[in-house]
Amino acid sequence: MNTTKFKSAYLTMMLFMLVIGAQAHALWIHTSSKSEIGQVHPYKIYYADYHENAIEPVEKWYSDVKEFELWLVSPSGKKTKLEPTATEEYFEGSFIPEESGEYRMQISHTADPETGKTSYQFNAYAQIWVGKGKAPSPPESDLALVRKAKSDELQVLYKGKSLSHGELAVLGPDAETQELKTGKKGKVKASLEIKGTYFVEATHTEKLSDNEPSGLKAIWRCATQAIEID
Repeated sequence: MNTTKFKSAYLTMMLFMLVIGAQAHALWIHTSSKSEIGQVHPYKIYYADYHENAIEPVEKWYSDVKEFELWLVSPSGKKTKLEPTATEEYFEGSFIPEESGEYRMQISHTADPETGKTSYQFNAYAQIWVGKGKAPSPPESDLALVRKAKSDELQVLYKGKSLSHGELAVLGPDAETQELKTGKKGKVKASLEIKGTYFVEATHTEKLSDNEPSGLKAIWRCATQAIEID
């Protein structure tokens, strides 16, 4: 292989690895699943690929991912925009629950594809239970991943509807990965028997038509939850 062809092949390989890396990383909300009314409830947000044990420092986050918006939805449906603060490795913040029931934290950020042909959308969720009470309406974002309280049942929603045959990967505290697919109602049961953190990620790729005005070929979406089992 001559030098020119070698450089071309090398650049092609590096571009391929960058694309794979963008797909493997995701936004994750780390927080306790339990809280109390009037109690300060802290959280952190990482951009990471836990399968590779890779946590990216904030300054190296892909494209404009660090410009995400974080929303808190109360049991009664009230939406509040939270303002986390950036550190070197993550964003952090807190809120104080005022109602009994299920709170949901959520992010839905479509990154600027820059010059690429694939758009990457990062959705992240956390569910916090404050005593007993009602839950807010299902998420309205393009790809959502939710869980029933104290349950191993997960549900994936795509544009507000159940996503059948949706693909999920569950990385457990024992470093074992479960590869799962949802049923007709977008639901699937995972094994959450070991104490520790489970990293659950659902992915869905939408192929676009050849005459798409933006010039994009596809939209890759992920939805994540970091679930603490104690």
